[in-house]
Amino acid sequence: MSQFKYSDEEQELNKVLKMNQDWSNALLKDPEMEKTRQSADASIESSFALLKRLGKEDAVSELESQTQGKSGKRQLEHRPQIEGWESTVQEAETLYPEDVVLEDILSQAEFESAYQELADINREFQRCTSLNGIDISMLVVAAALQTIRWALMPAIGEPMDKASRITDKEGDALVKQLKKEFAEKHKNWPAEKAQQGRRLREQEGKTWKEIIFSGVPYDAISGSKDVLDVGLTGNTHRYKTLGHDPILGWIFGTSNILTDTLTLNNLMSYRVQNGHMTSQTLLAPQLFLETSNQIQSDKYKLPAAIFRQAIHYKSDIYTKKGLPVPLLGAFSETLAGKLYSSDYDFLCFVRDSKIEGTSLLLSVLINMIIGLIHGLYYNEERDGTRNLFEVRTRKILLYSNALASTGNVAATLITKNAKLLDIGGLLVTISRLYSDARFIARIKKEFIDSKITDSLQAELSEIDRLYNEI
Repeated sequence: MSQFKYSDEEQELNKVLKMNQDWSNALLKDPEMEKTRQSADASIESSFALLKRLGKEDAVSELESQTQGKSGKRQLEHRPQIEGWESTVQEAETLYPEDVVLEDILSQAEFESAYQELADINREFQRCTSLNGIDISMLVVAAALQTIRWALMPAIGEPMDKASRITDKEGDALVKQLKKEFAEKHKNWPAEKAQQGRRLREQEGKTWKEIIFSGVPYDAISGSKDVLDVGLTGNTHRYKTLGHDPILGWIFGTSNILTDTLTLNNLMSYRVQNGHMTSQTLLAPQLFLETSNQIQSDKYKLPAAIFRQAIHYKSDIYTKKGLPVPLLGAFSETLAGKLYSSDYDFLCFVRDSKIEGTSLLLSVLINMIIGLIHGLYYNEERDGTRNLFEVRTRKILLYSNALASTGNVAATLITKNAKLLDIGGLLVTISRLYSDARFIARIKKEFIDSKITDSLQAELSEIDRLYNEI
């Protein structure tokens, strides 16, 4: 079994090489062919000796120039006809229906020679892209700037400042005012139910005005312990229900408002009646089907539900308990609860996201400046191709970011203070590890291919020269 993998084109080439190799070996080993060559060479030598004895030196010189000596060096009267590649491949496919690998063609010595040539090319690439004195200086400066950047950034993970938050009563007053303004703005919207009778009117669902002025169903706490024992309390319901999630709430919270339901982090929904959570459950497909029916029944319901969701966010987000970190509850309710109980909420997450976003942008900006400055030192005669010089630039940026991030992680571990972790810088470093490593690998491959192509071209030129002499 071969140690290499081959494409279809490489398999065709292998078979043609194998065919030519077998033909050449057969000719060399053919006793009749060897006997003919030796006989022809002996006849030529004896003829030249006879002419010399007869004093015909000039004739010998002329014949030698025309025949070029022995049979192995004489020009052929008829030049060989080179077949087309497709016909050659077809013939090789007929001779070798099975796969042909390099191990079938090359000897161990030839493999070792090829590996040695590759090692020489790798060493040459390493020499061309190794960092010089100027590069090292720029690497030190870049690493220092990246380290200073994360050292001066504010710590993340700080809890909220409750003194800057509003009370629940202030939040309720704000919502009341917004409801009034929305209803006044859209007073021309029809808000009467079409059905008669209590049951039919209940099946019809709430009007847009009832949606605006009623409470959101996912605030229901009553019944959650006695009936279902799901543990919803004033301190836990915000991170346990998807209606309060700052991102998922736009979907599930709006659906809950339209259908009078409450959806937990496990995606299970429950009916809510008169602010009381019941044991009647709905799966997600059922929830969205009912949501769709409500939207289609009255075109004013959806904008009203979205508005109701928005002002509920507005009332909760700036209160002392705030909203939970988005999406986290759907993946790890335990972690979401731990953060929420330690007064780390959505606004804290937004604040830290801005910090890390700023850190990330500063890291990228430093990399850009270092890359531009290093590019000013490029000299084609001294540094070779622009791609090889770019490899050195990428190495400077990669190494400097890695050094700064390593220092940040070490400081975080030594102090046991996770708030020092430079997440933005780490993201940039990881990105550079991926992009720069791929770039360097691509340039190295192109360099190796170029060297191999040059070597093959020299051999092909020699073959063309010999063919033209035939």
